[in-house]
Amino acid sequence: MGFIKRNKLFLILYSILIIISIVIIIFSFNNYDFYDEDIAKVISVEEEYNSTDHLSNGFKDDKYVQTIKAELLNGKYKGEIIEIINYYYKGETYSQKYNVNDELFVSLNISDDKIFNSHIEGYKRDKYIVILVVSLLLVIVLVGRLKGFLSFISLIINVILFYIIAIIDGKGYSLVLFSFIGSILFSIICLCLVSGFHKKTFAAIISTILGVFLVTLLAHIVIYFTKYEGVRVEQMELLTRPFQNVYMAEIILGGLGAIMDVSISISSSMDELICKNNKISIKNLKRSCKNIGKDIMGTMINVLFFTYICSGLANLVIYFRNGIELKHLVHE
Repeated sequence: MGFIKRNKLFLILYSILIIISIVIIIFSFNNYDFYDEDIAKVISVEEEYNSTDHLSNGFKDDKYVQTIKAELLNGKYKGEIIEIINYYYKGETYSQKYNVNDELFVSLNISDDKIFNSHIEGYKRDKYIVILVVSLLLVIVLVGRLKGFLSFISLIINVILFYIIAIIDGKGYSLVLFSFIGSILFSIICLCLVSGFHKKTFAAIISTILGVFLVTLLAHIVIYFTKYEGVRVEQMELLTRPFQNVYMAEIILGGLGAIMDVSISISSSMDELICKNNKISIKNLKRSCKNIGKDIMGTMINVLFFTYICSGLANLVIYFRNGIELKHLVHE
């Protein structure tokens, strides 16, 4: 009977969550008047070939021009039709192709209360982001129930905390120090909300903090002896301060997720072994812990490899297209 009651309660609460989610999605599709920026919806597009740019190593990129007609969805000129000329390259690296029904942020040039020129500022993507976030929440709660919901809450709290760290960095404080402090808070918030206040949770938190500290220490030692030799910072051109602190913060926060994942996996496994056999010896427990760690290590190394490769995939494609071989990237 208790199981049936719990299921009924979950279905009721989950149905309420679905209704709230639908309301939020509907609002995101009709929130134009809440924006200060002008928003327009593309109603027609005429496109034609413009020219071809010849790049290095025999590559080329075709350029097209679009004549876009769009209807303004908010503001003083709501309902008016505007015309926008948009140039884009086929590769769409720094330019974008637009299609009918796309919703765009636009900048209007107005003279004598008439719109005589307009240009596109970017996509209005909020409704798609809302759909993704809401879908993620519903799936997590459906699979993990209360723990799934708490995982989502911990994610939101950590995003807010990360934003606070970014603001603190803007005030001139040490980014490395606050990234390390933030990693401790991240792990405490996430693990306590998801796993509860148990011995395994505290063990995972301590392991995570020690792991992050060792990673930071090893990174400092390697950097001290190599003097940043071979470190590529192509994505940091716009920084107005030395890149070293940002680079160290990337190492701390980048390794945190993997360290925390491994820590809670091993702690939970050890806790389960003790619950199944509370007479298990310390020696056997240590042996089991090592075996679990070895099994996790291989997959986690690959997870980190593919994660970091994906983050730099665009740069790698550019390197390879320009004839730079992998051995030179590794060596340099």
